[in-house]
Parts: sequence; structure tokens; C-alpha cells
Amino acid sequence: MARIYEKSSWWIVYRKNNGNIEILLLEWTNSKWNTELVIPKWHIEEWEIARVAALREISEESWLKEKDLEVIKFITKLNYTFTAWYLEDNPLIDKDVYLFLIKYNWNEAPVVEKEERFVWYRWIPINEIKDIEIRFDLFSIIAKNKIYFI
Repeated sequence: MARIYEKSSWWIVYRKNNGNIEILLLEWTNSKWNTELVIPKWHIEEWEIARVAALREISEESWLKEKDLEVIKFITKLNYTFTAWYLEDNPLIDKDVYLFLIKYNWNEAPVVEKEERFVWYRWIPINEIKDIEIRFDLFSIIAKNKIYFI
């Protein structure tokens, strides 16, 4: 069975709105055509470093201006492996994910890239994240890093 190595940059994007912290989640149609909430993420090109990819991709995926995005913290590197049943020969994908905390310092609304299967976006109050179904434990990661939400 073939193996493919990939790198991605994922971002917990937040803003302060009337003194409250809100987290940006995107509504995305997955490969089974179900809609789910995800944090912004994207593939890192071979020539890029994770931090640069994070800012570039947030800007490209959401149309939020790079100058209004501030990397607060590199949170962690995650690793996982999955079978890409949607690709020919169903290769195993070994993925490294670099997770960043990024503050949005403006108030323009994101614009979702519908050709990437994104449907819409939501700013979720930080205290409601524990009630959101998401693929990894976003609530625990936020709780461990809450002091950095400045």
C-alpha cells in the first residue's frame, strides 16, 4: 500500500467582539457530502514554513486581510495517519499538522471559498465551544491556551 506524507497548517482564529472572545469556525461539506464545522486549515506547500502558510491560507480561504491577522502562538504539532479511500489505490496519508492561535484585529466579515466546499462561517463565543461537535478536542486545546487569548 502506498504512503503519502503531507503537512498542514491549522488555525484557531479568534477576535474580540464587544469584550467577548469569539472563535471562527467554517461550515464545510466533507467527502460524504455532510456539513460539519471545522477550524480553518490548509496544506503547506513544500517551499513554505507553517507560520507563513497559516497567514497566507487564512487570507486566501476567508478573504481576511493578512495585515489584520496576528500570530499569537504556535500551539502544537499533531500527527495522524488515515486511509485516503477517495484516492486511487487508497493510500495511507501520514499527516503532520501545525496548530496556531491567530488573532483577527478587524471587523470585516469572512468570505468563504465555495469551490473548496466551504458553505459558510460562524463566530462562536468561546464559552460555547464545548458544545460544538468538531473532529478533535478544540475545547481542551482552547482551555489549555486560554491565557493567550489577549
